[in-house]
Amino acid sequence: MKYETAVKYTLIKKEISLGIFFIWWFFMGIVLPMIGILISGTTETISTDISFPVVIFSAIVLAIGSGEDFKFFIQNGLSRTNIFLVNLTSILLTSFVSSVLVLLVSSISIKNLDVSAIVMSNEFYTNNNLALNLLLMFTIIVFFSAMGLLVGTLNDMLTGIKKIIALLLAMSIPTLIVIAIQLSGKVVQKHIVEFLKYILGYSNKDMLVSTHLSITLLILTGLIFIIIFILTKNHEIRRKNA
Repeated sequence: MKYETAVKYTLIKKEISLGIFFIWWFFMGIVLPMIGILISGTTETISTDISFPVVIFSAIVLAIGSGEDFKFFIQNGLSRTNIFLVNLTSILLTSFVSSVLVLLVSSISIKNLDVSAIVMSNEFYTNNNLALNLLLMFTIIVFFSAMGLLVGTLNDMLTGIKKIIALLLAMSIPTLIVIAIQLSGKVVQKHIVEFLKYILGYSNKDMLVSTHLSITLLILTGLIFIIIFILTKNHEIRRKNA
């Protein structure tokens, strides 16, 4: 199987999954609320969000499907480097398409129904710049998609006690970080808080700047893809009878 063929195959699968998601969301996010509004006769505005569902869905799809895709590509003669490049390309393209669709859907105006992308609302990262909104949504979806692929790859590589140990280690990291911060002293804690506020885009004017978060997510996503590349290079097919 050639790289181009593998990319087309992966994109078709993701497009089908994305189509199923938006059909589901249209029913849950628009049809059901409108039925509720009509039945209740309320004049209040009901809010529905498109951003978080698409982010979570993107991560889950990659987490549960990456192992089978890896086996399929290996069995069809695709190199591990090309498998990584296929995953990278498909995630970037799908995330861009998803971001555009999120912006389009969030611009829908219906009486008594506020369809929005909450991460770009006044309570979070609000922008009047369409390009910055697109960049923010793109980086969020890419980051969580990469996380989903990482989780799926590790889940397929590890078995039995190794998987349990990896899970416990992952769960231990936040606890160890919190303990280390508490033991670091007030001066260090202040610097850590200021650093976190900066990378998350929290400005001195009590506003959230989306460009800072976008840059942070791009850097983190790059690191995740480096880890995924290393894992893909060492990823062996797990036999059912192994």
